[in-house]
Amino acid sequence: MKNLELKTIIFDSLKYIEKNINKSITAEDVAKNAGYSLYYFSRTFKKQVGLSIMEYVKERRLIRASEEIVNGKKIIDIALDYGYQSHSGFTKAFKNKFGFSPALLKAFRFQINCLGGNCNMSHVFIKNTNVHATKEKLFDILITTINENRLEYDYEKIKKAYELACIAHNGKKRYSDDDYVTHPINVAIILSEIEASEEAIISSLLYEIFLEEISMSLEKLRREFSDRIASIIKGVIEFNKSRDVTDEDVIMVKLAERLHNMRTIEFMDENRWKEKAKETLDIFLPIAAKLDNKKIMAELNDLSVKYI
Repeated sequence: MKNLELKTIIFDSLKYIEKNINKSITAEDVAKNAGYSLYYFSRTFKKQVGLSIMEYVKERRLIRASEEIVNGKKIIDIALDYGYQSHSGFTKAFKNKFGFSPALLKAFRFQINCLGGNCNMSHVFIKNTNVHATKEKLFDILITTINENRLEYDYEKIKKAYELACIAHNGKKRYSDDDYVTHPINVAIILSEIEASEEAIISSLLYEIFLEEISMSLEKLRREFSDRIASIIKGVIEFNKSRDVTDEDVIMVKLAERLHNMRTIEFMDENRWKEKAKETLDIFLPIAAKLDNKKIMAELNDLSVKYI
């Protein structure tokens, strides 16, 4: 086979894969479309592309999936569209490929858009609850969102965390005069909408309970929930002491918390708006570093000049 003819066949095969990327194509399908036996074409394809046929298909599906996540599509729907049987299976494959979860990508792109002045597009990404909704209504929304996104999370554990938060924050109010516990529930709703982990959602409901005397409370957290949840909560509480954070769940909770605070910033003194905007950028920086994305870093610098 001549070199030009070979390149044409490979190029046509790549176009065939791209055209059928949402279908359950096999290596046999690609070889048959090219007009060659599976054995011969598989060897030729790998030599030219550097990946086996199905490795290439998997990579292209994950790249296409990442584009759809940025555009606001539900992660579970993307997972099913690209041949994954579950949310967790897709998340594992995505994380193996890119080094971070699809939920973090979804959260990060929304936060950048929001800070950049595109909060009017929030309906595309994350539900915006009624500012003065009751804790009961918000908990219903949390569970509904988890079910809509087909997240196989432990309802009893989430309810237990919610009830503990209600007891701990009883009588406390926000600047808006709403029950303080509505804040952590809203944070949990945001996390469930971007399809964060169960541990992140539970941690978001609980961490403010342990702002004082965290060292004395970690053991109780481990007994009542898990080592992982205790670790996330410790990380969230210590976040302000160090921005060198690599724990994805900690970053996700901080992002969701900041988003809800920015949504309700109108109830704060206007003099604190710039302070909060600066804190928001501070939260973004470890994410940009984690993703090692120079474009994002440059965008953050532009935003800091614009808002601070």
